[in-house]
Amino acid sequence: MRLDSGIATIWRAELTSSPGGMPKESFTKEYFKSYYGDKTVGITRYWTAKAHDSQANLVIEIQRNAGITTADRCQLAPYLDLEAAGHYKILQAQLVIDEDGQPMTDLTLERIDCIDEP
Repeated sequence: MRLDSGIATIWRAELTSSPGGMPKESFTKEYFKSYYGDKTVGITRYWTAKAHDSQANLVIEIQRNAGITTADRCQLAPYLDLEAAGHYKILQAQLVIDEDGQPMTDLTLERIDCIDEP
């Protein structure tokens, strides 16, 4: 797989509430950055997301990182497909081996309006 679609930044939540206040998380901590490549959203993946009231908008492949979870958020900065730019909720993170035998991570993404969206 060629990681030539753009740059994916993974953001991790941090507590930003004041002591004694209601807990509030903000995605202000940059956790990981990688070049990414686009993959096809397969029919099974699409309908599985629909069954869980989610929308699988994109599937991307990035360099291997076993620490990425569905609690993180992803921001895409594409090189060509500017419609894909924006913030995404991670629906699934899978550790895979690409066709060249390299360890990679596949992320299934759902577009969100704001990176702090639950």
